[in-house]
Amino acid sequence: NMMEHTEKIAYLKALIYIATADDTIDESEREKFSQLGHIYGLNEDEINSIADSVINKTETLEEILGNISTRQTKLLLVYDLLAICYADGCYSLAEKNAMRSIVNMLHIEEEKLTALEEVIEESTVLNKKLETILEK
Repeated sequence: NMMEHTEKIAYLKALIYIATADDTIDESEREKFSQLGHIYGLNEDEINSIADSVINKTETLEEILGNISTRQTKLLLVYDLLAICYADGCYSLAEKNAMRSIVNMLHIEEEKLTALEEVIEESTVLNKKLETILEK
């Protein structure tokens, strides 16, 4: 993982920001960004203080996203953000609008967002089929 520490923090802040787009953070969302924080090498205290700063809106989304520089990281972020949006099984209009704003701020084409939305929807369908087959 080639991300700089400041980029990692910005990345996680963006994830938490989207999780709060519908003004509630449910357990599945909190779990998801806690997992991601650990994947990016942040400890529990860092993750919690990041979450608090976002929930208390100490910076704007544009300020947060300004710390993410590489296109690769931006695309990965869009994907992870979508995964969080879909984590509770409902991709709300508020979340959709937030995602549109985010790709604009990141200077990523909306076609990329649409393509990623389709992939996540397909994988959600496949996961459900898999669970049925495995009788979960």
